[in-house]
Amino acid sequence: MSRRTTSLAVASLAAASLITLGSASASAKDHADWALEFLDHTEPEKNLSGTDPCYMNWESEPDPSLDGSLVPGEGMGAWASMTKGACLFTLTLQKSMGYTRNDIKRHWQKYSPTSEEYFDKINASPALGAPPPARETFFRRVTRAVDIEKGDILVIDKKIEIDPVTGMPVIDPMTGMPKGYAGHTVIITGAPKEILVQVNPRYSGTKQYAVPIVDSTETAHGCNEAYKDSRWSGDCSDGSMTPGIGKGFIRVYTDSLTGILLGYTWSVTSSMTSYYSPSNRPYRIGRPFKLMAPLPTEPPPPPP
Repeated sequence: MSRRTTSLAVASLAAASLITLGSASASAKDHADWALEFLDHTEPEKNLSGTDPCYMNWESEPDPSLDGSLVPGEGMGAWASMTKGACLFTLTLQKSMGYTRNDIKRHWQKYSPTSEEYFDKINASPALGAPPPARETFFRRVTRAVDIEKGDILVIDKKIEIDPVTGMPVIDPMTGMPKGYAGHTVIITGAPKEILVQVNPRYSGTKQYAVPIVDSTETAHGCNEAYKDSRWSGDCSDGSMTPGIGKGFIRVYTDSLTGILLGYTWSVTSSMTSYYSPSNRPYRIGRPFKLMAPLPTEPPPPPP
């Protein structure tokens, strides 16, 4: 069996699993599995945070370009990366499905969508069990914490600070760039767990859930002995964060009666000011759905 045939077979198993909204097949790794496997093999000096360029090397570094141009990740060796939230999902999805950049563009019109763009796609997607859209978005929206599964992604939308008087973006005098938040994407690695003894901030009529995730960030998901971030070392007061890909937890809130998702916090660390409502920093949870088989990368056979 050729390498291409093998990747197509693996991709077909993964695709079939996603189409039925089930967990990944036991014989195929999904994007969450590949993100965690990368963590098992990489070293801190090879696990970099950034997107210029965004790349992930797996068992080996990429082959050099035939025209001599630089290939992202070339020279960095195996199990090396430079990633942030959205491109981590994109690259691990490429790995699990046998995709190229062109396959990603077929789905979402971009070679490497931003978190803002993934948010818009999920936001336009039907909820689980709803009728299909007029145009397939390749996501289904998860609206309740109890429905969250491994392989779902949680995407926080971009937010630009607007001056209430002028209606224009507020410019940071240090950088010359608009103030705000660029958005973020995390890959969910397991089922959420209800926090029975709730942690601040606490709100009447809500439930809290700790959601295990893997992402690439420069900001640790809190410092909490029960809900650790793998990138944090040392005490909470004087420890340090190693940027890059790592494991952690995000906390989501639901309506205690309906179970519908409300706001979230970046971590499960107790705080009085860490809660983001759906209006001041929107997020969506999406499940990859009806993903297409990868395009052939080999030329067609010659005519008989």
